[in-house]
Amino acid sequence: MREMFRVSIGGAHAGFVITVFLVVLFAAIGGTAWALIVGGAVAFWFAAALIAVAGGGRRGWAAVKRAYLLTFGWAGWL
Repeated sequence: MREMFRVSIGGAHAGFVITVFLVVLFAAIGGTAWALIVGGAVAFWFAAALIAVAGGGRRGWAAVKRAYLLTFGWAGWL
């Protein structure tokens, strides 16, 4: 089960690129307000993940890396 939910940094980078593409697409189609809403939601999720990871005992770059994986690692499953 643990192996099934494992994420990689490559998958997280892909998720980041897809997310940036979608925010730019929202900006082009829906205007700046929609891009800010979607980008803000992603930023909020990253901040919440960072707070949760820091509360779990990780500090510094290890916490940032884990929050990055939690936020964007979903693309590794695509």
